[in-house]
Amino acid sequence: MALIDFKCKECGHEFFEIVNSNDKVLCPKCKSENVERIYKGKFYGKGSCSGGCSTCSGCH
Repeated sequence: MALIDFKCKECGHEFFEIVNSNDKVLCPKCKSENVERIYKGKFYGKGSCSGGCSTCSGCH
């Protein structure tokens, strides 16, 4: 299980869930399934973290 940040594509609500790899995630605000994983973290370099850890210099 992992704690993952999500953003609802319908209402814009950001939230986190503890999920298994095959769990269906619903927005707690509008109950939409149209959510995307977002990556948060400190990035040492240019811009914000894209979640592509093989291309960044440190996401912690």
